[in-house]
Amino acid sequence: MPGLIAQAHGSGTPAAWKRPLPAGRTEIHSVKNPDIRVALVHLGCARNLIDSETILGRLGAEGFTLTHDVAAADVAVLNTCSFIGPAREESEGWIRELLARKQEGELRAVVVVGCLPEQFRGEVEAAYPEVDALLGLSDYSQIARVVEEVLRGRRVQPGAGGRRLAGASEGTRLLQTPRSYAYLRPSHGCDHQCAFCIIPAIRGRQRSKEVATVVEEVEPLVAAGVREVVLVAEDTTGYGTDFGPGGARLPDLVDRLAQVPGLAWLRIMYAYPHAFPWDLVEVMNRHGNVVPYLDIPIQHISSPVLKQMRRGGTRQSVERILERLRREIPGLTLRSTVLVGHPGEGEAEFQELLDFLAEFRFERLGAFAFSAEKNTPAGSQSHCSEEEAMERLQAVMEQQAEIHRQHQEARIDCEIEVLVDGREGQEALARSAADAPEVDALVRIPDPAGNLQAGAMLKARVVGADQYDLLAEASENPALA
Repeated sequence: MPGLIAQAHGSGTPAAWKRPLPAGRTEIHSVKNPDIRVALVHLGCARNLIDSETILGRLGAEGFTLTHDVAAADVAVLNTCSFIGPAREESEGWIRELLARKQEGELRAVVVVGCLPEQFRGEVEAAYPEVDALLGLSDYSQIARVVEEVLRGRRVQPGAGGRRLAGASEGTRLLQTPRSYAYLRPSHGCDHQCAFCIIPAIRGRQRSKEVATVVEEVEPLVAAGVREVVLVAEDTTGYGTDFGPGGARLPDLVDRLAQVPGLAWLRIMYAYPHAFPWDLVEVMNRHGNVVPYLDIPIQHISSPVLKQMRRGGTRQSVERILERLRREIPGLTLRSTVLVGHPGEGEAEFQELLDFLAEFRFERLGAFAFSAEKNTPAGSQSHCSEEEAMERLQAVMEQQAEIHRQHQEARIDCEIEVLVDGREGQEALARSAADAPEVDALVRIPDPAGNLQAGAMLKARVVGADQYDLLAEASENPALA
């Protein structure tokens, strides 16, 4: 039931292509507390979206009326991101916006949750004392009680939102994606110590869910009509490493999930390159519903920069991994992310990266500029200016735009399987197996009669490439399911 999140759906990767959440019902009413309306503003990545969906599920289950319209709400809950400086600035901008509405009498209370208060609680509390409650990361099992308390004018304790996130099930979620796909988090946290990243400080160490727990989350999603499940974690390939010797690992999990009846596509995002579980290749090739797509952020290719980033690899090891994956997984689409402007990246190192990207030709690529984060090893090291970093970012994305165009044009006249996510005017907006939700391209299919709705799967013939997206026509007998 998409469409409840209010007005914002950000991304932790500034260079990613952003698309709005689909339109849906504007309110969900309840008989328990029908006079109290709550709006949730979501910022950040897909992992954060799962938290937002959990918050909405908790509030809805406790009887609050949920609305996507902040102006119509009594309480606003802001789920923040603080991955990099621009994300924190966006979060603080929303805090100021919501507090201004409270000052004007449009809102009775503002609750701020998530990554920002988890890592920067003292600073946020000092800067914005008018916020009614600040809650760090948790299972949000007590979020309804927190809303009730702030409406009574009471202050709540920092840990009032619920237990610290661990390996348990997410619980009830109110999905904010189209019915075509849903995100699934098999684990929380990250054991890597990349020099530029504060995620381990925010999310903690790796904590995996048992295979049975993940299956129990997937089965009702599929039963409700979800066609694609997208695995997202801070380090998806690190799944199960906290179980110890003999415990389940990502290949075991993927093998089991692929056997869930009715699951059409299973996609793996956020794979760490230097600890890739190679048994996963055999699992991917064995199951037709595990799409031949991997998102592997390499961050850089220069060995000295990788060392300064504390990425645990060299150019040679990165190339061996990527080339082996292309050899062993037929039709593989590789997505990656690179970070430019990091300490240690001079003009020569940047040119090495640019040349490698031109030669390797990732099918999908995102990029972002270095942001010096406090309490990270790279945060206090010298680096290029922000202007230089942004120029490098633009150079990467301009080069990749041409590579992407060529990849897309090579698919003209091919028949592909697509999954419809929604509509825009008289077109159905779909994706191929080569495209992850929100960050990759769309397949646009003329459908003036409106026959193709979210969740439909069909065969389509590619007839053109319009810069980023593909243009296609439904095949004569298009329906797959």
